[in-house]
Amino acid sequence: MFTVTTVNLTSDTTGADSSLGAAELGPLSTEEFAALLGRFQQLEARQNHDADPHILVTAAAGRFLIRTGQGKLLLYNARDTTQPYSELSASEIAAQLDRPHTAPLPLATESTAAAPKSPPHYAIAFAILIAGLGLNGYTLYSVFYTESVNISEAVVLLTDPAEVATRGRDAVGSYTTGNLPGDRAITVTSDGKIQFFELGAKDGMTLNADTFKLGRHNKKFCLLTAGSGVVHIVNPDTLVYYRDTYRRAK
Repeated sequence: MFTVTTVNLTSDTTGADSSLGAAELGPLSTEEFAALLGRFQQLEARQNHDADPHILVTAAAGRFLIRTGQGKLLLYNARDTTQPYSELSASEIAAQLDRPHTAPLPLATESTAAAPKSPPHYAIAFAILIAGLGLNGYTLYSVFYTESVNISEAVVLLTDPAEVATRGRDAVGSYTTGNLPGDRAITVTSDGKIQFFELGAKDGMTLNADTFKLGRHNKKFCLLTAGSGVVHIVNPDTLVYYRDTYRRAK
């Protein structure tokens, strides 16, 4: 089952408007959820640009955020939208989210399979001890490895009005990864909005539109978006977004 909340969308996800806000659709079956996503990805480009619609879903695999752009579905981890998104079909998203996390195979299984048919009692006790130590070691490794991956210095928002005004003025403009079809572009405007484009995309449609606040990340200036992650400001003419470098075009 999928627990779904739509944001700035009509209940059937075929229309979008910024005045609609959040609406809980409740639990949906796999078929209902996939059909809802199929309608969502056909959303008209202008509505998608103006209303910034998206879908929040909680399923067996966790909590996720889904956006659409250029007829595609973009899947984000709702608890950390700074992570790169996945571009999947409606059926692929439904299948992936309906798949619960599984525990690692207990190490005791291997020990039991490898043991002789009638081992002495001390051998059984020793095998159990080794398996227990192995499981404890694996658990500790998993915990500390996960923590080390997730540790990242938080973005500190700028609070000085003069600094916000200066850095905001410097950031305004258009930036691209190149000038060929398929290259990416970012446009930053003075009203606190940011748009992500693909050059040569049909009808000049945006891949995503968002808002941002100015901040510092790892002691460098950045744009902290509401749902699209962090855009790092290398200098007044260069941005870095998910390891791609964008040069100022105008």
